[in-house]
Amino acid sequence: MRTGLYINDFSKVFSILLKKNGVTCYQISQYTGLDEAYLSRLKNGERNNPSAATIMKIALALTHQSNRIRLWDIEDLFNSAGRSILAKR
Repeated sequence: MRTGLYINDFSKVFSILLKKNGVTCYQISQYTGLDEAYLSRLKNGERNNPSAATIMKIALALTHQSNRIRLWDIEDLFNSAGRSILAKR
């Protein structure tokens, strides 16, 4: 998946990856310890600008749940929030 159309919309990318993976916000919350309601608000666009640590937790949960998620999917997730996987020097 290359989500170029949604590059600045975390909720769209997050929703796409949840569907691609066949998991729910509840399942992600169980793995990450993040509040299910917070994840739902991120998914629905009611909250935005998650921290890099939060995105990493979500990314790890997504990759743990399925082998359908690829590195470029995680890159898209970070980019959609205006963040980068790699720290800038």
